[in-house]
Amino acid sequence: MTGTARVVRGPGDFARVHPGDILVCPFTDPAWTPLLRIAAGVVTETGGVLSHAAIVAREHAIPAVLGIPNATSRLHDDTVITIDGTTGTVTAANA
Repeated sequence: MTGTARVVRGPGDFARVHPGDILVCPFTDPAWTPLLRIAAGVVTETGGVLSHAAIVAREHAIPAVLGIPNATSRLHDDTVITIDGTTGTVTAANA
C-alpha cells in the first residue's frame, strides 16, 4: 500500500488525518479506532500481532507494520511511503 505519511502522536493530531493517509504513530488504543477506519495503513513504534493496531488493521483489511523504532521521528508528514504488512517493510518513495 502506498500513501501519504501522517504522523499522529495523540488525539490532538486526529483532525489532520485524511482518508487514504498512512498513520505513523507511537501506538494506538481504542480511541484511535475511527482513524483506522479511514487510514490506508498504519505504522507503529510499538506493538505486535496481538496489539490494538494489528487487530483493528485486520478488521479493516489495511496493512500494518508494527514495532518500528523511532518511526514518528524517521518518517515525516506528507512523505509518500509504501508499507507492506506481509514483509513488515516501510519504504519512502524517494528512497
